[in-house]
Amino acid sequence: MHFCTVEMVKQNGKWYAHFTLKKEIKFDEPETVIGVDSGEWNVATAVAISKQNQKPMKGKFWSGAKIREIRGKYAHIRRNLQRKKRLDLVKRFGHKEERIVNQQLHTVAKEIVAYAKQFEKPIIVMEKLDGIRDSMNSSAKLNRRLHAWSFRKLQMYVKYKANLEGIPVVYVNPKNTSKRCHRCGHVAQANGREFRCPKCGLVYNRDLNAAINIAHTLMRGMGWGSREPPELPNEVLVKN
Repeated sequence: MHFCTVEMVKQNGKWYAHFTLKKEIKFDEPETVIGVDSGEWNVATAVAISKQNQKPMKGKFWSGAKIREIRGKYAHIRRNLQRKKRLDLVKRFGHKEERIVNQQLHTVAKEIVAYAKQFEKPIIVMEKLDGIRDSMNSSAKLNRRLHAWSFRKLQMYVKYKANLEGIPVVYVNPKNTSKRCHRCGHVAQANGREFRCPKCGLVYNRDLNAAINIAHTLMRGMGWGSREPPELPNEVLVKN
């Protein structure tokens, strides 16, 4: 590990030193793909697929309920402050909100990396989200909710923590990952929390379906073969 730079930052009357270190990481040839999907209902959903049997296994969810609660609470506080014309306090509460949400995201990122580490030579794959929000054309209220999601920041934390553990992180094209049936490839709209394929009859959790599609996108790029018949990941866990 090599020392690079140091930056002095003053916050709330106190000085902090931020050190930048550089560490050389060697990645192994991957044997397990970890597909990670991000969303509002579940801030993250992960599923592992091994090169050996290519069956989804040990799917896991991280609920977005806590972050939604935090965002809702501080949106209410901001509205009240704006009505009272206390704009001096709006920024202060905004910073506090971001600190709390960031802590939640750090915790989720750490647990995603711990999840990946249980598998043989993992590689984490997520959607490439650059510019995705700019292409959204929704109502003002929905856009505020969409922009409140911290997908990209979570991805940044996952990559940083995963690389420290020697786990590579890559990104794939997000096109139709949430709409494509992971069994037959048919593209259809998800209904509620389920994905129902009108072509082959698959009924599946929509977030798990998306995570599997994300993993499949990378697998095809690595030449790991075609889709396998659907099978619910064993030991599915929900992290609140």
